[in-house]
Amino acid sequence: MQNTQKEEFIHFAMDLEFLLRKKPTWKTIMKNVLFKSGDIVENGEKAEQKVED
Repeated sequence: MQNTQKEEFIHFAMDLEFLLRKKPTWKTIMKNVLFKSGDIVENGEKAEQKVED
């Protein structure tokens, strides 16, 4: 079961990468939310503003 979960994480990462390459808006939002310190909600709101500008 642990190996299956690992494989699913890999597939998820590949799917997400594909979407980020195809959807510029998604990519902008993700780059401004993921792996950033601070409040997640605030980071999301700032990312949303960058897309709207």
